Parts: sequence; C-alpha cells; structure tokens
Amino acid sequence: MKKFNVIFFLVLVMSLPLSLHLKKNVLEDLGMIIAAGYDELEGDSIKGTYVLHQIDPNSKTPVMRLTSEALTSKGARVAANRKSHKKLVSGQLRVAIFNEKLAKKGVLPLVDTLFRDASVSSTLYMAVSKGDVEDILMHKYPDIPDAGAYIVENIHQNVIREQFISSTLHEFLSNYYSLEDPMIPLIERKGESVELKNVAVFRGDRMVGTVNPNETFYLKLIRNRYKAGSFELSLDREDLGKVASQINDKQVRIVIENIQSDSKKKLISQNPLKFRVDVRMKGMLTESSAQLDLGKPAVIAALEQAITRKSEAEVQRLFGRLTAMQSDPIGFGEVLRSQVYRSHLTSEVWRDMYKSATFDVHFNLRIVRAGQVE
Repeated sequence: MKKFNVIFFLVLVMSLPLSLHLKKNVLEDLGMIIAAGYDELEGDSIKGTYVLHQIDPNSKTPVMRLTSEALTSKGARVAANRKSHKKLVSGQLRVAIFNEKLAKKGVLPLVDTLFRDASVSSTLYMAVSKGDVEDILMHKYPDIPDAGAYIVENIHQNVIREQFISSTLHEFLSNYYSLEDPMIPLIERKGESVELKNVAVFRGDRMVGTVNPNETFYLKLIRNRYKAGSFELSLDREDLGKVASQINDKQVRIVIENIQSDSKKKLISQNPLKFRVDVRMKGMLTESSAQLDLGKPAVIAALEQAITRKSEAEVQRLFGRLTAMQSDPIGFGEVLRSQVYRSHLTSEVWRDMYKSATFDVHFNLRIVRAGQVE
C-alpha cells in the first residue's frame, strides 16, 4: 500500500508541469479587445473593427486598433488576429457596435455569436452607429486616446444616472425572446467627439427607427421606475392660464430633477384592442425660464396640470409612431399575454394585433419642491 502511494505521488508531481502548461495566457502576449464594431460590406461580408488594450513596455501606446473583413464575426476576429503580434481575446469586451445599415437587416447572428462565447460577459453594452463604426473607432481623437473605453464610460455613466436606457447583451436577448422589442443607444461621431445621439428602436432583431432623448425619457418612464432621473420640457404660455399673464415669452422652459416614478399598464379590452397606462411621478422643479412665483400653490398647480397635459399628448404621439413601426419596446404584448388566460400569443399574431391598438394615457405629476429660477 505504501509503495502504491509513493508511485501515485511521483506520477502526480511529474504531471503537474504538463497540466500547468495546458492553458497559459501571459498578459504580455494578449491583445484584450474592449470594443468591437461591425460594418456591412458588399455581398454578405462584414468589416470588423477592434480596439485592443495591450500590456507591453516596449510599445508607445497601450491601445491598438485593427480592422478585418470576413463573412462572419468569428472569421473577422480570426483575420484580425493574423494582423496582430498579440493573441486577441474577448474576455474584456465591453461594447459591441453595429452599423445602422447592418442593424436594419438584422443583428441576431452577430448577437448570438457573442452570447455563445463563454468569455464574453452578458453585461456587454450594445450600440448602433450613425455612419461607419470604423470611422468612429479608428479615428484619432486629440482628446480621446481610447475611443473604445470612452464609449463604454459614456454609455455607463448615462445609464447609471438614468439619462439613457440600458441595453446589455442579456437585456437585448431577453427582450428579443419575449413580446417586448429591444432598444439600443445610437452613437455618432461629431467632429472630434462621440456622443449618444438617439435610441434605435427594433422590431425583433431589425432596427426600424429611432426615438429622441425626450421620447426615450417617456419610454423609460413607462417601462421602468425612475429613482433619480431628470428631463426638460417646453410649455406654451397659454397652457399656464392666469399665472402666466405677466410672461412675455411664448414658451416657458422648465427642468424637473430627482424624478421618482411608478407606472402601471393593463388591458382594457381585446376587441377593440385597448390598453391603459398610468404614470405617477414626482420631482423637483430646478429651473424655469420664466419669472414665476413658485411659492404660490396656484402656480405649482398650474405647472403640474400643464406638464401633465403635455406629457400625455407627447406619449400618445409616441405610441402612434411605435405602432406604425410595429415596434413594441414597452411590452404591451407581454401585458396581453399575462392577462388573457391561454392566449397562446405568438410574435406574428401580436404584430398584426398591435397595429390597431389604442391607449388611454394618464399622468399624475406632483412637484415636491421648487428650486432656482433662471
């Protein structure tokens, strides 16, 4: 028995060096992809653009940029690897960007490949680019040494401050496989900077339109709860009634901050198809372009009523646009499926029903505190 144990111990010790060398990734030998972009080319080819981080004391910069062409995203990465003196790895990938033209044809094959890569995190951000992704990631910005990290941080800080919607790999696929269509931030290069422009709206995996930041605010307000959001609004002077009699400007611009909200959606009737949306919202008025006496309850009440009417009208217009695009980012299809027993609702059936849907929209706004006036 002792002899057997000694032999077993010797075999184990001798095999350790071999096992330790099976998977050896030295940081100095790796090119860690932080941002990947995909542009459509003629035919069925795509162009991949990659921003890499490298640890190399002999290199002038820690950031590398590469492009490649192939029929698939995997093939593009393999082709890019042939251009690099570092082994490309995707464990640090933080954002995937799809060209607008490509997004309109469908991104599921690319998204599915990312999802199946065990090294890619499900918290990976996704974005659509206005113009070529190559132009955004390969451009040498004087004040942005790392375009990939800059885009990631831009999206992240706007998401956590509730200024923009979040669209991670997990969220996109979760929406895609339900009756709630995905939304993805749309980015654009403006000279020597990159900014979040609008939000791309999808029908399934195909981009079908965009919504602006104000419309995005309403979508997020109805889809999720706000805890600390903000938005600005222009009101017609006439909407404020008597309290605006001394105002000369035709428009009154206001800013509401520290917004806390809650929303409810329910099915009113199946035939005709009708939903009710109730939004409760409270926040602090921090800025107004008009000299209003915010200490008077009548002024606050007039502002609350005017903002409520304006918000309800804008949401109705937004819903009209979304039904025309047959895109349901709010998830009314899921509301119908959850409230109708054995509905057996499929995506195809819901698309056909959604076109004729109507909505009752009700806002309940309370201004809890008034801040400074411009």
